[in-house]
Amino acid sequence: MPTSQETPSKRRELLTFFFLTAVLFPVLSVAVVGAYGLSIWIYQIFTGPPGM
Repeated sequence: MPTSQETPSKRRELLTFFFLTAVLFPVLSVAVVGAYGLSIWIYQIFTGPPGM
């Protein structure tokens, strides 16, 4: 039988899991891909397009 202290902890853990999987990881992945694309774009501004 769960005690009263375990229930809020489990609920908080579940909410943290959903926050990480539904909010934080998608935002971080978009930010990483965007930063990578921006860095390539800036690099090509200074060096020219590939093959030149």
